Amino acid sequence: MNKMDSGVEIILEDKAGSRKAISVEKLLVSVGRTPNTESIGLDKVGIVTERGFIPVGDYYSTAVPGIYAIGDVVATPLLAHVASKEGEIAAEHIAGRSVEKKINLLEIPGATYCEPQIASFGYTEEKLREKGIAYKKATFPFRGAGKAVATEHPEGLVKVLLHPSTGELLGAHIVGAEATELIHELLLAKKSELLPEDIASMIHAHPTMSEAVMEAMRSAEGRAIHA
Repeated sequence: MNKMDSGVEIILEDKAGSRKAISVEKLLVSVGRTPNTESIGLDKVGIVTERGFIPVGDYYSTAVPGIYAIGDVVATPLLAHVASKEGEIAAEHIAGRSVEKKINLLEIPGATYCEPQIASFGYTEEKLREKGIAYKKATFPFRGAGKAVATEHPEGLVKVLLHPSTGELLGAHIVGAEATELIHELLLAKKSELLPEDIASMIHAHPTMSEAVMEAMRSAEGRAIHA
C-alpha cells in the first residue's frame, strides 16, 4: 500500500502471483472478530471454551444442563440471522416444542452489502473440488435481464452449482444489484429439494431481476434464452 495525496494505492495479488495496482480514496482494514467470552464467569459454572468459543450440542445446549449458548459466542457463522435462528431453536426446545436440532450450515444465506452486492449459500467450487464432489456449473449474466439493463445495473451474474446426475442444488452465488434479495429464491429451492426445471419452467414476471435466476436454471439445462 502506498499513501498518496488523493488517497491510497493498493497492490492486489491473485493466487497465481499476478499483481495489479488500484487507486482508491479510502481503505478499510478488517481483521476479523473474536468471541467476547473472557471474564464473564463461565469458569464459575463449569463451561470451558475452545479458542474462545463455547462448545454446544443439539439445540445449542452447553455441557452444563440448563445453559444454552447462541450467536457470536459459538463456532457458527458470525451473522445476525444465524444468531436469531439459533435463539429460536434454543427457546423452542426450552419450551418443549418439536424443533430442528441445529441449523444446516449449507442452508445459511451469506449477504455482503457492498456495491455490487454479493450473496451466496452452500458449497463453493473450491470446496466441492476439495471434497471430491462432482458438480456442474451454470451461469447467467445480469446483462441478459431486461430490468438490469433498464435500471442501469447490467453488471453481475447468477451462478448455480448442481450435482451432474441428480440436479441437486449444491450452492449458489449472485453478484450484482439486489443479490441479497434474489438469493432466497434459490435457497428455497434448495430447502424444498426442487430441480433446475422447477425454476426454469416457472413463469417469472417481466421485467424483473429474478428472471436472471430463472435463466441460470435454464442455462443448467442448456436452454437459456437470453444468454
